[in-house]
Amino acid sequence: MNEERLQEILSCFSEKRVLVVGDFYLDAYWLIDQKKSTLSLETPWYTSPVVEQHYSPGAAGTVTNNLKSLGVGEVYAIGIIGQDNFGTTLLESLESNGCSTKFMIQTDERVTPTYLKPIYCGQDGIRTEGSRFDIENHAETPDLLQNLLITNLRQCLKTVDAVIIVDQTTTDNVGGITDFVREHLCYLSIQMPEKFFLADSRSRIGKYRNVMIKPNQFEAKHAIDPKWSGESVSLDESKKAGQKLHEQTSAPVIVTCGQEGILTFDESNINHVPGIPLQCQTDTVGAGDSVSAGLVSTLASGGNLTEAVLVGNLVASVTVTKIGTTGTASPAELVERLSSLPS
Repeated sequence: MNEERLQEILSCFSEKRVLVVGDFYLDAYWLIDQKKSTLSLETPWYTSPVVEQHYSPGAAGTVTNNLKSLGVGEVYAIGIIGQDNFGTTLLESLESNGCSTKFMIQTDERVTPTYLKPIYCGQDGIRTEGSRFDIENHAETPDLLQNLLITNLRQCLKTVDAVIIVDQTTTDNVGGITDFVREHLCYLSIQMPEKFFLADSRSRIGKYRNVMIKPNQFEAKHAIDPKWSGESVSLDESKKAGQKLHEQTSAPVIVTCGQEGILTFDESNINHVPGIPLQCQTDTVGAGDSVSAGLVSTLASGGNLTEAVLVGNLVASVTVTKIGTTGTASPAELVERLSSLPS
């Protein structure tokens, strides 16, 4: 891809409308200054004084942030969160980034999934991230909420060009993408072939049918071999896993393989798009979400699968260089990254 073609694709993003449906989390960062700690009067413990708080959307929210940073015209969010302070903060964060939350469901029957990350600040400005506090739902999502999500989904689908499904929870049927909702999404993808559907799932990627899926190499391997418990997956193993997933999914499959790049599987062939070499420190948190945003935006803008994967690669190559945060990438940064690559 040359710069002219990239610019042509990027110029179409502002006209596109993308729906992100699934599990929306709130990432909470609490900076704790141990130098201000005092002995609690109520307990025999020293206090942990919180001096700064930062909040940002996580999981499906990370995808919406990436889409808006890329210049996508309209981004809609559909998920189920709690009628609590964290839920209100999450909605405000999504809206401040330009995402529409009118189809989100806020209810006192659920909690807002939140990752609370304490960052301890000591002498000489040294900062250490402590053990994370996780707030999640443990009971199954009530049928009424699942049906309400599907009602909102059908209403929103009328206006969008593409759908990104973010299936984040490791426990079945406690998030927005339950078995019932997943089956409905797979059905809708058949009924609406003019719209692009992409699914990303940590634990259930092998359950999707007739929907483009995007596992990483570990998720792909585990999907075809649930008993697998290794620590690495070779490129050849990724190819075998991707091919098998393509056969059972009946839709294109994209397998991200870290620094080795991305594998694509469709009716015509298997393609390997090499990774973009970086000579700097990187932080891979959120890299997969970056790929999803670039991939779907490009497909919705008329790009082919190879072009979409390359744009996804470019987005991830920018976001991973932003240390200590779940980064995003702008169109200008993508053009700059492409121009820096060897001819």
